Amino acid sequence: MEEVYGSMQTYAGVSVVNAIPSWYGSSMAIDLKVEVTIEESKECISHTQLVDKIVDYFREYFNIPCLRVKVNSEIPPRSGLKSSSAVSTALIAEIAKKFDIKINPAIYSAMLSIMAKVSVTGALDDATASYFGGVSFTYNKEFKILEVREPPELSVILLPYGNRSISINVDEMRKFRYLFEEVFNMARKGDIITAMKINGLAVGSILGYDLKPATMALKAGALAAGISGNGPSVFAVTKPGDEGPIIDVFEQYDNPIVTRVVGICKQRLEDLKYTVL
Repeated sequence: MEEVYGSMQTYAGVSVVNAIPSWYGSSMAIDLKVEVTIEESKECISHTQLVDKIVDYFREYFNIPCLRVKVNSEIPPRSGLKSSSAVSTALIAEIAKKFDIKINPAIYSAMLSIMAKVSVTGALDDATASYFGGVSFTYNKEFKILEVREPPELSVILLPYGNRSISINVDEMRKFRYLFEEVFNMARKGDIITAMKINGLAVGSILGYDLKPATMALKAGALAAGISGNGPSVFAVTKPGDEGPIIDVFEQYDNPIVTRVVGICKQRLEDLKYTVL
C-alpha cells in the first residue's frame, strides 16, 4: 500500500525589488496559497520540469523513494506572483519534514530552480518570503538570506495575469544594476513602499508592459503599484480599508483579487534553527 503524507502550505508574493538587475532581491508574502501533498509511489511519475528536478535530486542525494506530487495552487503560473517558488519551497519542505532532512527549503528552492532552468537568479528572495512569510532581503548570487522582516500592514489588489509571454532580456535589465541596488538599499532602510513603487514601474517600463493600470491606481490613491516579478501581473497596495478606488480602477481591465500581506512564520524559523544574517 502506498504511504500518503500530509501537506505543506506556502504563499504567493509581490516584488519589492526584482533581483535580476543587481542580484539583490526583496519579496513580500501575500495570502494566496499553494498546498503540496506527497505520497510514495512504486514508479517515478513525471510532473513538471521543476517538480521532477526536485524529486530526482532528493532521490539521488538523500535516497528517498519515488513520489507522487499533488499541487493545489491559488496562484496563476508564470504570473510574476512567485508561483514557482511557492511550489518548490512547499515540496522541498514537505520532503524534508517527512524524511527528516535538516535543510533550509528556501536555499534548496533557489539552487534547484536554477538547475531546472526555471529561474535566472534562483529567486531566493521569492522562496524566502514564500516559505517564511514577511519581507525577504537576499543576495541571490551567493544564496545569502540577509534579513526577513515583518511586513507593513497593507491590502494588496491584483490583476493576476498568468502565462507570461514576454521574454526576459537579462542583459537589458542588468544595465540598470545601480538603480536597483539603490532601490534595494532604500527598502532595507525601511521605505519598502516607495521601493515597491519604483521597482514596479521600472520593471514594467524596461520589459515593455502597459503601465496604465498601475499609473491609474496611483492616481486613485494607491501607495505603490506596478508590475510584480517579471510580470505580467499588476499589483497595487493600500492601507486596509482604502481598497475601493483601486478596485474600481482595476475592474476596468479584469476581475481583481484583494488579499493581504502575510507575517513571518516564527515557528518555521525556529524549527529550522534559522539565523538572520
